[in-house]
Order: sequence, then C-alpha cells, then structure tokens
Amino acid sequence: MNSAMMVVLLLSAQPVPAPPAAPMPSGPPPVKSVDGAAGIAAIWKDSTITWDRLRPVLAELAGSAALQEVLLDEQLAQRARTRGIAPDAAALKREEELLLGYLDKDRARADRLLEELRARQGLGPVRWNGLLWRNAVLRALVAPDVEVQETQIVAAHDAAHGPKRKPRVIAVPDLRGAQNVTDRLAKGDRFEDIAAEISTDISGARGGLISPMSKFDPGVPAAVREALWSVPTVGAVSAPVLVGTGYVIVRYEGDVAGDGVPLSAVHEEAARAVRIAQERARMDQLAQDLVRTAKPTIFDDALADGWNRVRMEATRSGPPPQE
Repeated sequence: MNSAMMVVLLLSAQPVPAPPAAPMPSGPPPVKSVDGAAGIAAIWKDSTITWDRLRPVLAELAGSAALQEVLLDEQLAQRARTRGIAPDAAALKREEELLLGYLDKDRARADRLLEELRARQGLGPVRWNGLLWRNAVLRALVAPDVEVQETQIVAAHDAAHGPKRKPRVIAVPDLRGAQNVTDRLAKGDRFEDIAAEISTDISGARGGLISPMSKFDPGVPAAVREALWSVPTVGAVSAPVLVGTGYVIVRYEGDVAGDGVPLSAVHEEAARAVRIAQERARMDQLAQDLVRTAKPTIFDDALADGWNRVRMEATRSGPPPQE
C-alpha cells in the first residue's frame, strides 16, 4: 500500500449485525442499479451504454483495487463478528474527526484538504463511508495491543515543541550511488544540485530540502535523525546512512528554536498522539497482511488479468523497505 494507505485504507463473509442507529456496521452498503433488467448504465444521443460494455473496461481500469477493498471488507467483517465489534455512527464520526485532525489543526483548512483528498482518491459517499468503517474496525482490533511508554511521550513532545534542525537529503538506491555523491561533493558540486539531479526522494525537486526535525522525532527514521544531529556545524554533511534498502546523505542547513511549551502542559495531548500513531501503524500493517494473504477465485477474465498483473508487479518490486 502506498502513501496513501494514508488512512488504511482504500483498500470479508457475513455482514456484522448493526445496532439500531448504525447505518453501516458491516462496510459500505450495496449500490442498487436503477436500470431495471436492461442493464443500461448510460445513454448518449442514440447510443445505449450497457454494463456489459462497461464492465471489462472498469475491471481493467480499477478492478484490482476495487476487489482489494471488498476482500478487506469481507475479512474485517468476519473478524468484527468474531470479536463482537459493530461500529456505530458515532464511531464513524470519530474516525472522520481523527482524519481531519491529521490533515490540519485549522478546521477550515482541514475541510478543504479533505475535499481535495476525496476528489483525488475517488471517495464518493459509498467508498468514504466504507473507509471510515474499515478504520473503525481496524482500530478496535489493534487498540488492545497498543502500549504507550513515557519515552515515546517525551519523543512526541520533542517533535512537536522541541528545537529542530533543518536538513537537506539525497537518497540513492545503493552504496555505489552514495559513493558517487560523496565524490561529487568533494569536487565542489552543490548538494542541492546533486539532489535535484539524482535523488530518489520526492524532495529532490526542492534540492533535497525536507521539513525540520527534532532529535527524537518518532516520525523520522532513526538513522536519518542521528545523521543530522551528529554533524557539528551548519553546512556539514553526514556520511551515507542505510535507510531501508537504500542510502541517504544528510546536510545540516540550520536551526529552528523550540516553542518553550513544557511537557507537563501537554502531556495528555502527547500521549494521545503517540497512541494514535501506534494504532495507525498497526492498522496499516493488519490491512496489508489481510490483503496480501487473500487468494480469491476470480471468474471474470478482465478482472483476473488486472488482479494478476498487479500481483506480478508487487512480486517483482519486492516488499517495501523497512525504516
């Protein structure tokens, strides 16, 4: 699952019984066709466009992703039934509020970002409600295993309120690439120019510039944090460090002062942030595991072709790097 697994996300066999006020306790409701027996999806001028004509195109275009969502729904519904989990409307609303809070602290901006996200991801009312239901079930499944440690709370406070360093990074796929970067820097090439030219990180377009990070920021790979905070002076460059399956070189660009807010003033908020982050990581992992182990029997040729091609590409690419 890519970045967007952003909210686990977009990705099962009896429905979970619903409490009286819960509209969707077992996933998104079925969409009913209004075309009667004719199978008509649309009409354009004198042409009738049937579902038989659309189906193979849709299957190739997005069938694999749609099947993943449905399979995840099925598996989660089964687990929810076993554990007695039945998210109600309030649980779905809480998931929406969590997502809005993740997008931005300013509510108006968060609402705008959510609209953009839904448009970009094709999240209409059915898939949006399905996403909220999946998140609610996943959270209920993983929450009992989450333990918040004081050291994690301290790190979260440091990331939010402590002093930070501004870095640039260059990411390369192997040690040879890292040595090439080191050699070019020794010859006087500008760090930002090399980043823009060869870095595999998305920050390459900005000359490798990424967000400031604190010394204990749990959202940043430890190797990158340690590399940044180990160099003594502004402008210094770290040795290449292994991150996942590649290497990263870090340059220290400058400092950002902390805001002076003591941990005692925001301890509860920091603890909640740690819990939510741990839940999110476990939710993502559980969803990925469920989708990866699903082996459906597919009878539609176009859908089977799309499903197999996606699986073949995933196998060729290998598992995502672990940071």
